[in-house]
Amino acid sequence: MAPTQTLSVRLTAETRDVLTKAAHSHDTAGASALARDILEEWVRRVRLLETREGMRKAVSFLLEHPDWGDDPAGFFPQVNDFK
Repeated sequence: MAPTQTLSVRLTAETRDVLTKAAHSHDTAGASALARDILEEWVRRVRLLETREGMRKAVSFLLEHPDWGDDPAGFFPQVNDFK
């Protein structure tokens, strides 16, 4: 298991209320677990977008330099997604 750290953030009363109400249907650990899950999902999506952007740049570079003889699809099967 990866090490974790505690992050303390200020919430508006409205945000806290919504988290508390939503936590009942989400997890028995409560509002803080729901907030953590939301934040961790956001981080996962940001990382995915960063990876996708990196792949797009690499494919673009390879397509702009056909003299390299490398087929971008050999590295990135999703090459057509980036054209």
